[in-house]
Parts: sequence; structure tokens; C-alpha cells
Amino acid sequence: MRSAARLGILLVLCLALVATNPTEDVAAYDQGKLVAPGRLIIAGRRLSCGATATLVRDFEGFALSSTVIMLNMQAMKDLPRPVQWLIYYHECGHILYGPSETAADCYAVRRARREGWLDQKALDDICAVFNIAGHGPLHPDPEARCNQLRQCFAKKGGITAQDGSR
Repeated sequence: MRSAARLGILLVLCLALVATNPTEDVAAYDQGKLVAPGRLIIAGRRLSCGATATLVRDFEGFALSSTVIMLNMQAMKDLPRPVQWLIYYHECGHILYGPSETAADCYAVRRARREGWLDQKALDDICAVFNIAGHGPLHPDPEARCNQLRQCFAKKGGITAQDGSR
């Protein structure tokens, strides 16, 4: 009787552990799937943007935001992990600070630095990818954008509305 009770408790603990530590990565999600806030995992890291959900779907480009963050995981899948994470946080920056590309970039860089995964080497790797990928009509040319990223990385404190207006 005691071993059956112990086995039952062990089973409940294992199920609770699986429920609180999902290993499913966003790349495994079906296209068109809406991922609840706080449940998104990209390249092994849980990412969140407050109460904002993420829609995984196919479209031109990597990501965009409005009231949800939309990610094209097919387009992002071959990018280095820090680049994927920074793209997500960039879109989160748009949700929080509006259309300013500089404000969104600064938010992403500062949040990544606070989380401890963005250092000078990772920033150099991100800039190298930007230089290969080029830029679109909304983003500055790669060199100017990387200079802005480096300035945000070096600056202490949180992002303010003034950061996005420069």
C-alpha cells in the first residue's frame, strides 16, 4: 500500500515537473498557432513580453508586431540563437515603445544584457548577421544599426521614451 502511494506521488511530481518545464521549442509549433504569453520557447530559451501573445506563422520577413508578436520561425530557424532572441525582444520593444526602430533595438539589447546572455562577443555576432542580411526599408543600414546597438549596450539604465526619439 505504501509503495503504491509513493509511486502515485512520484508520478504526480513528474507530471508537475513536465508541466512547469516544457521542452517544446517554438520551431515545433504549427503555423498559425497562437502561443500564450510566457509560454514561448525559442532555441531553448523561454521568452516573454508581458501579456503579449505570439503568433507563429509564415509571412515575408522574420517578425513583426501590432497587438501580438508574429514570428516566421521558418525564416529565423538558421539564425544564431542570440539573433533569434534579439529579434523577439526587438518586437517586444515595439509593443512597449511604439514604432521607433531605435527604441525597439535599445529595449532588446538592454533586456538581453540584463538577462546575462548578451555580451560583447554576442553583440559582434549579431552585427555580423545584420551585415550579411542587409536592411529593409524600416531599419537603418547595418553599420548604423550596429553602432546604435553598441551605444545602447554601453548605456546604463533602462530605456526611456527619449531613447527612441534620437
